[in-house]
Amino acid sequence: MLRNFIQIVSEGIRMDGTGLTVVYIVLALALSAVVWWACTHYTKLWNTVYHVTPSFHVLCCVAAVVTFFATLCFIGLKNMKPVSERIVEEWGEEVMDDYELSEKCFRESYYAIKDTGMEDIQGYRAPENGGNLIPISRRETRILVGEIYAGNACRDFARRNPFIGYFIKADEGVPSEIIAEDVDSFFRSRNADTYPLERGFVLAIRQITSDLQAQCGKIVRHTRWWLFLVFLLVQSIPFGAIGYLAWRDLKNHKRTEADNDHDDFDFDF
Repeated sequence: MLRNFIQIVSEGIRMDGTGLTVVYIVLALALSAVVWWACTHYTKLWNTVYHVTPSFHVLCCVAAVVTFFATLCFIGLKNMKPVSERIVEEWGEEVMDDYELSEKCFRESYYAIKDTGMEDIQGYRAPENGGNLIPISRRETRILVGEIYAGNACRDFARRNPFIGYFIKADEGVPSEIIAEDVDSFFRSRNADTYPLERGFVLAIRQITSDLQAQCGKIVRHTRWWLFLVFLLVQSIPFGAIGYLAWRDLKNHKRTEADNDHDDFDFDF
């Protein structure tokens, strides 16, 4: 999922061209520098005598790096819709030519029809014996085959693009009522004897495209919100550690001052 998210963000940034990409990077660097500056002055709130240590610089660097990448992710998401549409389009072309997926769907369809007993399977060889035909003369059988092909295609998309697939729930496949409607529409609009097996792939592409169009804005809003929460959570680690180091240094400094004051007492009479 993280890889798919990074792909969307990086392509979203590049989509705006080299000039704006440079601007985004400069902006991210500037915000990172501000966070570094905030880290260094954060300790001055209660410890004005804190001495900077290598550990302190490491923590400041972590906070700055987190800010840099969070800023780029936040910006890159603004082009999620066109990037996602391109991803779906490319996947659609690939899935229609995916021989292994077609073989998997055909095999599942053959045995699903055989198990239901709705069609006469006699004379149709099994896929492993070279069979390449299945009987789909009944409406119920056509819907069943459409569900198998569309479901496998949707799960293939969710596997390849887990970030997008998670939000649009691609692994749930295409609703059976949509497949039934397509079956009826297909035979009403043309004089055909059989329902194309790969029609399920087409329905899957349509469903994913439609869901993406409807939910893309919500996906961006939710992702940016979660990105902000994760940013705060991650930043709390270096800022918390920096605060602890400053507090510990202040505590040691006060203890040293108290010991020195005690040594200055004159107990001679």
